[in-house]
Amino acid sequence: MDSPLQSWRELLGILTEHPAERQRAADELGVTPYTITRWVTKVSEPRLRSLKRLPEVFPRYKQHLAELIEAELNPYKSPQAHSFPNQPSVDMPDVPVEYLVRTLSAYARIKGPLRTWSLCSLAIQQAIVQLDPDQVGMEVVVIQCVPPTPEQSVRSLCERIGVGTVPWNSRVEQRLRFLGAESFAGWTVGRGEPRIVHNLALQQEAFAIGSTPHERSAVAHERSAVAWPVQRGGRLAGCLQVVSTQQSYFTPAHLSSVELYANALALAFRDEEFYPLSEINLHIMPALSTQDDDTALARFRERIGHLRSQQEAPFSQSEAEKLILQEMEASLLYAEEET
Repeated sequence: MDSPLQSWRELLGILTEHPAERQRAADELGVTPYTITRWVTKVSEPRLRSLKRLPEVFPRYKQHLAELIEAELNPYKSPQAHSFPNQPSVDMPDVPVEYLVRTLSAYARIKGPLRTWSLCSLAIQQAIVQLDPDQVGMEVVVIQCVPPTPEQSVRSLCERIGVGTVPWNSRVEQRLRFLGAESFAGWTVGRGEPRIVHNLALQQEAFAIGSTPHERSAVAHERSAVAWPVQRGGRLAGCLQVVSTQQSYFTPAHLSSVELYANALALAFRDEEFYPLSEINLHIMPALSTQDDDTALARFRERIGHLRSQQEAPFSQSEAEKLILQEMEASLLYAEEET
């Protein structure tokens, strides 16, 4: 930092370059890591209270940050200077009260796997209504970390529930497709950061929405996408993935809504389903073209029923799901290693 910095945003960007430090600062300020990114990139403005607290979060640079903030708040050092630019913020989108009531009711009344399904279903249905009101074409999917076996890290992700508007299925449906480091969601969960791509055609060399770039190129209606981490206290359970048929569809207001519903999904999962970033080491998973979703779901349900029917070792629904997911993951990883 030998060269002079022109603004507190520039300094904040340097100080929060690493995800762990950005998460720490976000926790201190009571915001999300991506909110800090939006401040740095001038997508949104922090509230005055947060801005004044910022120097306290970085004691080593407290004086420098305070001076840069003061220079922006009072550019002429005059008592008549405005205290803060009057710019609109997109940090808090409007959410229907009905959705909040239904979500809190489900959280309070339902337990077990049905709670997860109910809260995820409520979140993705409301998200697609808010994000795609004109039904131009969108898919919203909840993607979860596959629980690791003891002494292992999280090695893969799994699509669990999704909904869409034409050309996707408009019915809320259970999913069972495994993803890994090669996927769009894998990038987000592997780093604990949101990922936004406004033009997928320009990202062919990077990450696929579902699997490989070759497969994605065959899906002509995928134009832009967002993946947002589902996290609690710095630990991750998976992500919320949103794909649109429209290029450059996701505005700052849209991104704020995606963030909100990803945060709402944190209510859906149990504490033990969240993992620190240090325990997430995603592997490459087989291409989706080799995974038959319907067959996998049928086999998944059948194996859970069989496991729970064993009288000598009764399992709860959650325990049975965890074991079967681990077995299916191991089989797919072995198949990928053999190719």
